[in-house]
Amino acid sequence: MGDNSWFYWILTCVISLYCVMLLLDFNKPSKKLMEQIDHQEGRRRDMTAKVAKLQEDIVQIKSRSEDQDLQFEDFEQRRKDLLPEANKRRMVEIPGGPFTMGRSQEDSPDSERPAHPVNVSTVFIDAYPVTNQDYREFVNCTGQKTPIHWQRGTYPTGLARHPVANVSWQDAKAYANWMGARLPSEAEWEKAARGTDERLYPWGSRYVDDRCNSGNVVGATVMVDEFPLGRSPYGIWDMSGNVYEWCEDYYDEDYYKYSPSTNPRGPEGGQERVIRGGFFSEIRSNVRTTHRLSAAETHTRENVGFRLALSSDQ
Repeated sequence: MGDNSWFYWILTCVISLYCVMLLLDFNKPSKKLMEQIDHQEGRRRDMTAKVAKLQEDIVQIKSRSEDQDLQFEDFEQRRKDLLPEANKRRMVEIPGGPFTMGRSQEDSPDSERPAHPVNVSTVFIDAYPVTNQDYREFVNCTGQKTPIHWQRGTYPTGLARHPVANVSWQDAKAYANWMGARLPSEAEWEKAARGTDERLYPWGSRYVDDRCNSGNVVGATVMVDEFPLGRSPYGIWDMSGNVYEWCEDYYDEDYYKYSPSTNPRGPEGGQERVIRGGFFSEIRSNVRTTHRLSAAETHTRENVGFRLALSSDQ
């Protein structure tokens, strides 16, 4: 009996140990699962903290962005407030008063007839056409599309001081609005070009080869200050040749027959807008101060640019 007791005791211990080992093995997956749960909980807490930090950063960024927008709006408003005076300082004043518009000679086209007196209020007009350099600043600030012949957002090398071309009337109008100005009326343009003595060219009534870019001598645009002897009576450059210039008015070939005598602004509507001044390939008769032509306001041409004007009361 004694031997059997020891045997059973030992067997019981072995079985108990085996059960303990089985229990420990059984608890290992549970322990591993709990460790994974603790790890995931830690990650969840970290992610929650990161999300809270990101949300805080977003709020701060949004606040800074709103502050910058307000600062930009304030800057833009101050720029617009300063533009009228700045424009007048760089523009040329054309005194108000009467002048003869159009021409009634035998060789005058119907569109220039009849010559008639027009009274124009004082106006300020750019001394030069808008240049490529000027227009690039507008493009960079506003995102306006570039002229079709530009590459990579800028004009061809060497053309900074050439008149911008390949701009539609609508493009020119957008630039004028951005500059706090406008396009000149046809009457304002002609008075600025010819003065009050009915001259046919800005420099006088006789054509002179070396006073404007015309006749296809160069075959392309030149710098806007290339012809000092070709300036108008008010000292305005490039009003004959180089590029045609957009005016504000709608075009009507017969407009002179019924236009008002004071500050005419063109017909109330139409299909095309007035362009003035001729361009680098035009013959001498088409760079006269009285020459009138037109183009659709959405069209762009390599020989059409523009200059700005400003009313004296702006």
